[in-house]
Amino acid sequence: MNTIIQNITTTIFIGIVLSTCLLQKTLAQCKVDNGDSVKGEFSINGGKISVKSDGGGSLTAANNIPVKICEGELITLKNTLPVNSVTSNSYWITELSAYNSRTTYLSSSTGSIDASYKSINGKVDLKLIAKSTDPAGISFYNGPGKYVITQYDNSSSISGGPGFHHACQVIEVIAPLKPVVTTSVCSGNEVQITFPVNPNNAFDDYEITFKATVGSYNPVLKTGKPTSYPFTVKSGTLLPDDQDRIITVKGLSATGNCAAPIENLGKISINAGLLFKPVVSNIAGTIVKGEFKLAISAQNKISRNIYIRDPKITSTYDYTKIFKTYGSTAALTDSIVLQVPDGDKMFCFQAEALDAACPSTASSANLRSSEEICTTPANVKAESNKNVISWLQAPSGLIGSAFNYYQVERLNIDGTINKLLQTIPNVSELSIEDKDVICGKEYTYRVQTNYSQKSYSQIIKVKAFSDDIPSKIPKIFATMTNDAKYASIQGQFDPTNVPVNIKLNNYKFYRADALNAAYTLIKIGNQLINDSTTEVDKKSYCYYMTWTNLCEEESIPSEKVCTVNLKTSGATINWTKETSISSGTDSYIIQRVNPTNGTNIKELASNLKNVYTYNTQILPEIEGQEIYIQIESRPVGWNIIGSNSLPSTLSNIVRVFRPSLVMSPQIFTPNGDNQNDKFIVRGKFIKKLKMSIYDRWGNVIFYDEMDGYPIGNNQDESTVIGWDGVMSNGNKAIEGNYAFKIEVEDTIGQVTTKQGALLLAY
Repeated sequence: MNTIIQNITTTIFIGIVLSTCLLQKTLAQCKVDNGDSVKGEFSINGGKISVKSDGGGSLTAANNIPVKICEGELITLKNTLPVNSVTSNSYWITELSAYNSRTTYLSSSTGSIDASYKSINGKVDLKLIAKSTDPAGISFYNGPGKYVITQYDNSSSISGGPGFHHACQVIEVIAPLKPVVTTSVCSGNEVQITFPVNPNNAFDDYEITFKATVGSYNPVLKTGKPTSYPFTVKSGTLLPDDQDRIITVKGLSATGNCAAPIENLGKISINAGLLFKPVVSNIAGTIVKGEFKLAISAQNKISRNIYIRDPKITSTYDYTKIFKTYGSTAALTDSIVLQVPDGDKMFCFQAEALDAACPSTASSANLRSSEEICTTPANVKAESNKNVISWLQAPSGLIGSAFNYYQVERLNIDGTINKLLQTIPNVSELSIEDKDVICGKEYTYRVQTNYSQKSYSQIIKVKAFSDDIPSKIPKIFATMTNDAKYASIQGQFDPTNVPVNIKLNNYKFYRADALNAAYTLIKIGNQLINDSTTEVDKKSYCYYMTWTNLCEEESIPSEKVCTVNLKTSGATINWTKETSISSGTDSYIIQRVNPTNGTNIKELASNLKNVYTYNTQILPEIEGQEIYIQIESRPVGWNIIGSNSLPSTLSNIVRVFRPSLVMSPQIFTPNGDNQNDKFIVRGKFIKKLKMSIYDRWGNVIFYDEMDGYPIGNNQDESTVIGWDGVMSNGNKAIEGNYAFKIEVEDTIGQVTTKQGALLLAY
């Protein structure tokens, strides 16, 4: 009977052959048989799949969850209910889409009648392949997809039994392709095989064979039905030695008769090596709060688990939380960046070795580091003239990590140690002060807790401050610019005591029109300014300076100084008494200068103390009728070697005009004794002179003129014009009174006329 059935063309559309069955239009896959309440049963491939009833039409019933069967696989269907001599069994296989869309009874379908197989033992063999490929196949077969197997039997002759039994099962026919897998050789004789998401991996089970290259121990591992992809299986204890293995993988269907291609992975070298515990080297905070770099020494090319605990919560050496896992590295010592939950709290860490090739290998406490290390939360607070560094106390009882000392370090910009502030062996001493700080300057600190392993705190930056008022600028002077147009003010510090926290270009200059008048801020700049808003020829200006430190504190005002203002009154000069130098004025010097460039021509008077006026008429005629003068003020201490005194200051430049002076004797005696024999003119700054002599009636009896009149000390009878008593007609004038008129042109072109009377006597 079975042989006959196997050769029957199985072009079948699943249907219900009983006329008593009701028409079903439900969307369920295996449809409910409403013709009889008793459900049938059958098996697929000798009980590997047991089908009971139709699942009530429920989509979640086992009947409607597709059973995967490989294309070309021989399946055997068998009724598993009791039968008798008159029992007949019928099976139909139909595409799921055709099964769900049918609208007629199976019994009314010719195709269904042809597909009815009857067997007293209920056993039928079918091959799920096209008849064009294999005569034992199914003529309507359309390739891989979902199908429905339906069974009916006639059991009415069984005592107490119903008229019919009904059962059905959805199957999925798959094309058996070679599985796609990857392998990882792990330490400790273990191999991991991973099945990725891939259309080839559509089996219900996989069979993995580890064939020995030597010997006969060839263990086989079956994976069981995967719940999802990708999935990984491990050889576990199947490989007790490290000899090479040839690994093959075969896909299996649920029924177990799949003729699938085998994937041969070739020869694999087994790794019998063991992992060793890593060593926690140190932990170091970065500039980012809560960020630390944990250095771990271990075998290269392994992965690591990092465990974390809060020592305030977990006081014992108890690590249960994996904080971070990171991949393999080629370095024996590497550094992993960790961001702790709270940068102000302490956290402790332990490391664990993982096989880089098999990262899913189960953790084992014996592969964790023999030591733990904790962060060192620290804080730096700037107080007046000091920075206070504090930190949390190192915990006791760390396994493999005993406290040695704290070390507080001040760092350079590049992270190197600028200054080791202190080493502290007392575990409960938790703060120090750094008083060697400059207001407004930024400092960088870190604290090291030495456990043999080193724990460095965060790198903390803070700007120092001070609420002290800065001291005054000790030296200040007011002078003139090189061209003497404006006031120039400068402050100076003693070279050995220059403040280091001066804010760049933050010197403030205050000005008033008198020493004790109200001062206003006129400029902020460097230590020297030229005050272009001044009119130095008109008046004196007074100043004081301050400086601002990096903490924005303004210093005590400097001493007040005033520019020296020089004025003229005829040939007399006068200057202001207020000192232009904060250290005081020692003396004054009167300088003759070039008005064009202000260079010094000649020192006219020096060492003038407590004198503020000078008459230039006392100067020799050779100095000139029109001269330009400037006052130089010398500071106290200028003549003391090494006194580091301030420089001299200069006043404005003034022009002094000295009027020409003309003098003549009122009597002269031309008697040949070479004394007063000539009426001549003596004077200063005479360039040209004209002389006229008149008799009592107003007649001109003598006239002469001269250019290039000599200076005073060369004016005698032999070098200048004059009247020797002889009239223009050559006759000697008689004794008596005569009138004269003198016209003088001075060195700057001014003409002065002088008239008077003289007495001629022999």
